[in-house]
Amino acid sequence: MKSQRIAVAGGTGKLGRHIVEGLLEIKQQHGLTVIVLSRSPGPDISFAGCNAPVIAVNYENVDSIRNVLNDYQIDTIISTLVSLTPETFITSQENLLQAGLALPSFHRFAPSEFAVDSEQVSARVNLYRMKIPILRTLERVKRERPDSFEYTRFNCGIFANYLAFGNTKPEGHKAHGHLARFPFVFDLSKRTAEIPGDGEKQTVYTRVEDVGKFVAAATQLETWEEYNEMAGDVLTMNEVIRISEDVCGAKFNVKYYSREDILAKMSQLSENVMEHFYWEFYLAYVNGDCDIKRPINLNKMVDIKPVGVRQFIEQWWG
Repeated sequence: MKSQRIAVAGGTGKLGRHIVEGLLEIKQQHGLTVIVLSRSPGPDISFAGCNAPVIAVNYENVDSIRNVLNDYQIDTIISTLVSLTPETFITSQENLLQAGLALPSFHRFAPSEFAVDSEQVSARVNLYRMKIPILRTLERVKRERPDSFEYTRFNCGIFANYLAFGNTKPEGHKAHGHLARFPFVFDLSKRTAEIPGDGEKQTVYTRVEDVGKFVAAATQLETWEEYNEMAGDVLTMNEVIRISEDVCGAKFNVKYYSREDILAKMSQLSENVMEHFYWEFYLAYVNGDCDIKRPINLNKMVDIKPVGVRQFIEQWWG
């Protein structure tokens, strides 16, 4: 059954806001109700001539969440919650789900996945281990409610927007959408790249604006598969380098990191959590944990035409 009354948890955040905007873009066409759950109150989110109210909830309190969901008769929850604290993150997602399950109207849940499949990388990427408990709960609920409940994991690979870091276009800041601005693997502004492995593994890249469009379109599917894999492009990192060099008209300084190089780097890291995340991702990448292991199915099920890597680089560096 298609989603009609949708709550986006964490929808005021970076990725979350793009998903809210994707939903608002199709709100009138499909007669949707869209609300945003947030830890603090805020103004409505406006996009494409439509609004979504931002409603404060206490993620530590199931009743607080349930009351809001009940007021709007929510049938679908999309979680984009983030936290560096495992206990907070795990509890918030579990409480979101339990609040939804208390309502007769509720039948769909999407946990805060995105990027790469958390189960593939959790053995090596610490921040992804906190994403696993909700998956086990969702599997159990699906067994208990096989005909009345669906969940899906949305995966989109690397956000292509990071390729725009440092561009000097007049409105260059718009290239990042609502994401934080920093380079990841590639720094086109310095004509450099730090590549895990030999750069020959196929990798998914998706612009964050297109992630919002894909997720919004998926809410209008009659059924959800367990995995909804999307892609703006599928390229090796070496192919991205060649495109970047072609568009920028300059040779890049590229450093390749072997597994041994990465482990040596990790042994010298500070206590900075994000620094560890960066190099843990590199280790997972060279170990094959980030390999594409399922078909890119969502692209075939919805009518979204994402921006490819070359088109994106040409837009901001051409």
